[in-house]
Amino acid sequence: MRTTLLNIVLGVLCATIVGCNSTTVRTTATEEVVAHSVVIPEELLLDVGVGILDAGIEGVTEDAPGVYPGIREAEARYMAYALSNTVQDSGNWGIVRVVPERLSEMDVWLDGKIIKSDGAILELEISLYDSSGDHWYTRRYSGTASKYSYDNTVAKRGEPFQGVYNQITNDMLAYYQRLTPAHVRAMRTITELKFAKAFSGESYAQHLGIDDKGHLFVKRLPAADDPILMRIRQMRERDYMFVDTMQEYYGSFVRQMYDPYLERRRAFYEEDQALREVKSQANQRLIGGILAVAAGILAQGTGSRTARTAGHVAIGAGASAIYSGMHKREEAKVHAEALEEISNSMRSEMEPHRLQLDERTVTLSGSVQDQYGQWRQILQDMYERETGQSAPVTQ
Repeated sequence: MRTTLLNIVLGVLCATIVGCNSTTVRTTATEEVVAHSVVIPEELLLDVGVGILDAGIEGVTEDAPGVYPGIREAEARYMAYALSNTVQDSGNWGIVRVVPERLSEMDVWLDGKIIKSDGAILELEISLYDSSGDHWYTRRYSGTASKYSYDNTVAKRGEPFQGVYNQITNDMLAYYQRLTPAHVRAMRTITELKFAKAFSGESYAQHLGIDDKGHLFVKRLPAADDPILMRIRQMRERDYMFVDTMQEYYGSFVRQMYDPYLERRRAFYEEDQALREVKSQANQRLIGGILAVAAGILAQGTGSRTARTAGHVAIGAGASAIYSGMHKREEAKVHAEALEEISNSMRSEMEPHRLQLDERTVTLSGSVQDQYGQWRQILQDMYERETGQSAPVTQ
């Protein structure tokens, strides 16, 4: 019985100590962006607003393992801008801009949340809505990167997770292609009327209705030669100009953070891979060491000199394996601390800059959201001066 138990322990020991496997992250094939098969008339091109992504840090503290709030907040801006560029470059839409908190009016809204982002894996949850309030869909997208994504010897590495952005863009097109031209025109009209209502509620409140699902619909169209609508359309063009100015802000932010962010992801990727490997080795060596000591003790109780000698060797090897495993765990701790240092060192580089915008001697300052609010107030003042009507107060 004791010999059988000894054989089992030694068998498990051999299976445990032989080799330490490392984890390899495989790269998924990059999906190319699909374009319309026919030319779409300009009046059927929908404008898209991309919201700043939810960083996915609700309830997360600064010392939570694996998620760094400061970096996630910067990533939320970075990914929104990367998504807007991909959708815009597809040529399938009208203007595509990053618009935080839906502070302007757009035909389609793209909202997202970061589920996971660690340099090796990116997982996003994306939701699409139109200006009527209709929910198109909510889907999750994930992509993996390989060491080649961060290899400095590769001439054109590009965005490691561009494939994820491409998939999102293609799904948007697939949904759009299911819509009828009449539906698309109605969405564009709803967007314009929502903008008009913000400036002249009395004139345009009755043009929109709400159905039993809570979706907006067009009750009646304004006159084609409506002078107030003509002025509001001019206001909207000015609003587009400010939205474009904000894109320059986000573009500058992304350009400044791109290189250090890429290096951060590369370092995170490498540290994460090393951390996984070290933890695996540490656990295997600790288990192997404990089993070796147990086998050695069992061998000491046998009558065979050979078994006793093997037992001494097993105890010594087991003690060495336990020590090695403990050392590996200390090494793992060092890797974890290195990850935290990498993340903390990036915070100052990824904080957004204050933007000063002079417009008719008016300076817009503070956060992007604050500047949007100040800009909309300027438009309302301009509308009142030009028409003599009081614009409704917007929040």
